[in-house]
Amino acid sequence: MKPTLSDLPGDVLVIVIKHLDAARDLRALALMNRRLSRLISNEGWRIFVRNRFNSLSIPVPSTSGGLSWRQLADSLTWQSRCWDRRALQFQSLRPDAPSQRSNSRRSGSFQPIVQAHFDLDTQEEMVLWGAGEEIVARYRQRARPDDPGWVKWARSGGAEMGYVAGRDDVTAMSILKDGTAYNGDRAFLTGRDNGELTLLSAELDRFGQTLVRFDTGSSGDPELGTALNPWPERNGIGSVDIVPVNSESLIAAATKSAVLVYKVPSDDATDVSPLARYGLTDLPAARDINFDQATLCHATWMGQGDTLALALKGSSQPLQYISITPSGWSLHAASKNARLESSYGIEYGNICPHSLQPVKPESSSKGGTSLLLSAWRDGTCRLQDLRTPSAFDMVYQDDVDPTAMMEVLMTYGTERFVGGGMDGGSIRIFDFRWNKGYYHTLGLPCADKVPHPTPGQPLLKDPANFSSDRAFTGSRCDHVLGKACRWHGLSRHAYNRPNARFLLARAIQKTQILHDEIAIWSLSRASDVSPNFYIGTSGGIVEANLEPFGNERVGDPNFGFDGWRDSTAVGVGYSSKALDPRFMETGDGRLGGREDRSYTLPPLWAVKTEFGSEGRNYQQDPHQRLDDQFNVITGQWRTSNSGTGAGR
Repeated sequence: MKPTLSDLPGDVLVIVIKHLDAARDLRALALMNRRLSRLISNEGWRIFVRNRFNSLSIPVPSTSGGLSWRQLADSLTWQSRCWDRRALQFQSLRPDAPSQRSNSRRSGSFQPIVQAHFDLDTQEEMVLWGAGEEIVARYRQRARPDDPGWVKWARSGGAEMGYVAGRDDVTAMSILKDGTAYNGDRAFLTGRDNGELTLLSAELDRFGQTLVRFDTGSSGDPELGTALNPWPERNGIGSVDIVPVNSESLIAAATKSAVLVYKVPSDDATDVSPLARYGLTDLPAARDINFDQATLCHATWMGQGDTLALALKGSSQPLQYISITPSGWSLHAASKNARLESSYGIEYGNICPHSLQPVKPESSSKGGTSLLLSAWRDGTCRLQDLRTPSAFDMVYQDDVDPTAMMEVLMTYGTERFVGGGMDGGSIRIFDFRWNKGYYHTLGLPCADKVPHPTPGQPLLKDPANFSSDRAFTGSRCDHVLGKACRWHGLSRHAYNRPNARFLLARAIQKTQILHDEIAIWSLSRASDVSPNFYIGTSGGIVEANLEPFGNERVGDPNFGFDGWRDSTAVGVGYSSKALDPRFMETGDGRLGGREDRSYTLPPLWAVKTEFGSEGRNYQQDPHQRLDDQFNVITGQWRTSNSGTGAGR
């Protein structure tokens, strides 16, 4: 009897599973017989998630219950499809009363620093933000069969605790992600403009209670061999970052004149001194620093407690690194490469200090990473590999507004990154143009057609106009020859996956009167599997959620919150309002000397949230990009619905 697929040994079937492109293929394989069903259930979905989304930090499902690997695959494929369709919805979280900050050194509304965390086992999300001298938190738990879910709010700080607006503003925050990080308490670090650095409780019944105070005094420690701080007035905390090292957590706090390294205590210590301190005079570029104007703005961990990336102002070498070696800490500046700078047509320039984002090409890799993404004052975002003799190895830029600066960045592995800055409250979504492990379009039927709608891409040639017929097999993919059909081949091209820009300022001003220009001050997401992220804007917070457009509101099947728009904060003074921003597709995003001619701007689209009486014209809606539903109304080349769930 001729052997069949199900007769193959288990280790061979595992190799087959690794080469399946779409979740629907895995599901179809599981339906063949009981043996394959058990294999897919026990190993298949885990292999699929780890291989297709290998750059994302995927939490391991608990063996005692909770979500399964199949549910993770379900959500990640759903989210990938929403990102490609630009299916983002927004709401603002704003104080009901206008901010009174007349005694603040910073005029106008507060500049929120936002942080978020999601617990996979309890299905609980926590989002915190510094609202000037105050700290506000929202907790919510997803609805489950035995629990309807809930939303709770908390508040700490302010005048009742002796803090003064401006001088005592929250300038940096970081959550200890381990639930038992400090004597069983959830906790978070808070740095203020007055130089105060404290570990506070994140438990609802004692929110904001001080657990640990960290010494950020101006004097150095002779035993550590550190120099005295010649600028005692520059103790304001610019950033805090935490990295787990074995069973401990290390903290890097950047003041305006030094970076301080601490260990989170495991006992009931209330005052903690730094393990190490490095001032401006210790840096390799000290001779090039104007000490009257220099500022050490930001420090972030690159590795497992062995490398720190530093951002400086007032230095000819604004990006520098501290690395641990067997003989102690080693300091060096980012390399420069004149030939590469010339080929990209950019100068080394000044860095946007709060934009430093380490990038892990594979989340499963042990240790840290050698990749760092940073934004610069010329409007570029530069990806640097510390292993190469170059200050950058890839450069990204908004093709439509190439000089717009992105003050803050947020990365999703090597899949995409989000940037925001001071230019009218806009966020930009960039594709890294890395080799992607998953394309949701591979789960859609083959066709001898071009993707629809045609993007506004003035700086890239349409591949459909110059691709050789030999590049495609026609209406069906040929996996033996390794050739894709016309639809699948073109849908993976960068031309049909343009970057996007969402303009939030006017939408925010409709919900709250602000005298200041809207700016983006911070970005945060609860986890890599969360379908939402948070934007700290002038005077409040914006929550962005992946959610398709249509008659029915359909959220992430496993990580979404059904009532995410209904978030009035009883007793805290916050309420939520829906936002309808404008939206534009902005091209490829990779800098390469293409801006050599004038061109017409791409169209500016309104985000539609409702259908008209005759339905929506999908030809005019970019949110239906790379989908099989764009022609439901027009009846063009496809009317089938690929469905939802793990069949993608």
